[in-house]
Amino acid sequence: MTILLASCLVASVSVIGILFFGSSTKTGFIERLIVPFAIGTFLGVTFFELIPETFEAHSSLGPVAIVSGFLAFYLLAHLLRTYHHHHHGDRPHDACETTKSTASLLLFGDAVHNFVDGIVIASAFLINPVVGWVTTFGIALHEVPQEIAEFGVLKRSGYTSKQAILYNFASASSVIVGAGSTLLVSSVMTDFVWVLTGVAAGNLLYVALSDLLPGVEKTTQKDGTFYQSFTVTILGLIFIVSLISWSHANFGHAHDEGDHEQVFKEGDMHDHEHEIGTVIQ
Repeated sequence: MTILLASCLVASVSVIGILFFGSSTKTGFIERLIVPFAIGTFLGVTFFELIPETFEAHSSLGPVAIVSGFLAFYLLAHLLRTYHHHHHGDRPHDACETTKSTASLLLFGDAVHNFVDGIVIASAFLINPVVGWVTTFGIALHEVPQEIAEFGVLKRSGYTSKQAILYNFASASSVIVGAGSTLLVSSVMTDFVWVLTGVAAGNLLYVALSDLLPGVEKTTQKDGTFYQSFTVTILGLIFIVSLISWSHANFGHAHDEGDHEQVFKEGDMHDHEHEIGTVIQ
């Protein structure tokens, strides 16, 4: 229920972003501060939690899962951008007419993206609830500027504001499907959760470096706020690493519970054997 609640909150960002961050000035604020903070949190979760957990679960095939997650999303992004380029030709983006077919493709691509976000959220919660909520927070921050841009495309495609919000929310709701699917797979194939964490790590790494960072660099070079955004990124990284360390110290790792349970059972078995030996003597 916690995982589904977190995914529902992320889906609701598709509406919240439009209602509260629709102006260009606030969007610039998001690019300068909020998105850099999200980049820091994504890097922290990837390198200090998801990758170590994947390697610890399967040292030989863990890297394969991580690289596969990165390459899969890299390929998907290329296919979507190639289609968009062929559809519009060489005309400037502002001069070309955005059709409903292009908007539909954008919604499909965003739905796939959100489905993977659901996998990321569920995988993080399976490792540690605190990491799950922090990952949810980071994903929600990342979704705000993306949903604003998608809302604008839908409006230019001829949709009314009500229709744009409805379709945007429907596309964002695939995060719930992704989270639910991950829960189903993890309950049936618990020995392969490391595949999900590896794919989640690859996806977060791609989103941080390819999707978020270029936009931040463009904005900071334009208004001269690079060091400000760079500092915020470091603060985001320090924040998430500190929170991960604190959660490990207080809650342990997700797999530790099973290990401790096994140790407890072995200890009980040893005590029972000792009691039986005493009675026999």
